Amino acid sequence: MRLPCQDGWTWDALLKYAELARKDELTFALGMGGSTNTDATDMHGAMFRAFGAALIDNAGNLQLQSDNMRQVLEFAQKLLKFYPADAVSFDDASNNRALISGKSALIFNPPSAWAVAKRDSPAVAADCWTIPSPAGPKGRFNPTATFFWGVWKFSKNQTAGKELIEYLMQPEQVEPRCTITEGYDIPPYAGLLDFKCWETVEPPPGTVYNYPQRPWHNAAPNLTASEAPPDIAVQIYNRAIHNQMMARLREGQTIPQVLAWTKDELEGFTR
Repeated sequence: MRLPCQDGWTWDALLKYAELARKDELTFALGMGGSTNTDATDMHGAMFRAFGAALIDNAGNLQLQSDNMRQVLEFAQKLLKFYPADAVSFDDASNNRALISGKSALIFNPPSAWAVAKRDSPAVAADCWTIPSPAGPKGRFNPTATFFWGVWKFSKNQTAGKELIEYLMQPEQVEPRCTITEGYDIPPYAGLLDFKCWETVEPPPGTVYNYPQRPWHNAAPNLTASEAPPDIAVQIYNRAIHNQMMARLREGQTIPQVLAWTKDELEGFTR
């Protein structure tokens, strides 16, 4: 299941293949919709991180004038030429529909898109394969979101609640959950990524094997805007600031204009 071309899978390579796909009348179904397009928020956050471009650092300081920020926005100006015509109106179902149509060569999405294709367009599903994000100058970053179980302090039986969570996180209980979701739900621990489901899910066999982060991906997980203080990061994410920056570039605004708009938005979060 190792990816032989891993080192060559970069954002520059994605740009190259997006142009080739366009020539074949295919599209890379990449969106830049608003808050309902979290797939795009996750993708753009990983892209910014791969270029080392942060909107705000962990001390709450704006980082919009960095060389890394200009580099990623200059790259985005090139890539945006190959986004779908309706990319600014994308929601999280848009790339699923593009995939099922058989007219999209690539999407950024968890295997839920493959599962929908398996249900509605089996031939498309049988031609799908999952790969990690491209690498940039600062490394490879895969979009991620982490969810936690916990016990309330006011719970009347905290001991039983904690014991239940511990029981549910044992491999014997985790593996059936991964199997029933066809590999969609990824356990939070690297030691729980050796279940057979990722090798056997089909069609084709192993199609989602690279959905969990593998050592040879040479990647780090990334939650968009997490470099900012949490109270600011959640506003950046929920307001889809990265997507809005892309949309403004797509409209023809200059990089200084986009940065000026972003500065105004971010200063509103930090007041």
